Amino acid sequence: MPIVLYLGLNVKDYEEKSEGIITQAISGGRLRCALCLKPMKVHSSYTRTIKETGEPITITVVWCRKCRKWHALLPDFLLSHKHYSGNEIEAVVIDSKAMPVSHIETKASEPTARRWIKQMGERIKQAASKLRYHFLKAGHAVSEIKIDAGHCYDELEQILDFAPGPAKYSGNKLGLANIWLGATEAPGFI
Repeated sequence: MPIVLYLGLNVKDYEEKSEGIITQAISGGRLRCALCLKPMKVHSSYTRTIKETGEPITITVVWCRKCRKWHALLPDFLLSHKHYSGNEIEAVVIDSKAMPVSHIETKASEPTARRWIKQMGERIKQAASKLRYHFLKAGHAVSEIKIDAGHCYDELEQILDFAPGPAKYSGNKLGLANIWLGATEAPGFI
């Protein structure tokens, strides 16, 4: 299961800052196993390529010695199990509110864009529901009166306004939702 963190605004920023951010999180005890709460250690890394730009990115893998669980540390501008960046996918989802898929400007094929819209819509609804619950549990109830139910992405944005505190993120709301889902230990990510 990935751990989603702010590790930079983009690939260039990530390559410059991520190692320092990860080192500080581990040495400061902020990167702990969700199962046993023991500190995580850096284990290895792997390279992933962002499909729309062709940029390679090195992903750090951490592990818990006690539980023997491995976790990839994903920057919030990426989505788990996706070849395209979260920014590209988010832009398609946002554009789908105002125009047909055939008119959306993306490097992905039209069938891929259609799949994202359907799949992300379902995942966003699930994430919104989980975040409502966990924000309420943290004492920050989501006011349903202030939420303008409509497009799932707009609803997610409004729910994130009720977060228990500020969170540093790259500007991608899907990534911010993933950061909060991980912080609340809610299973599943967008």
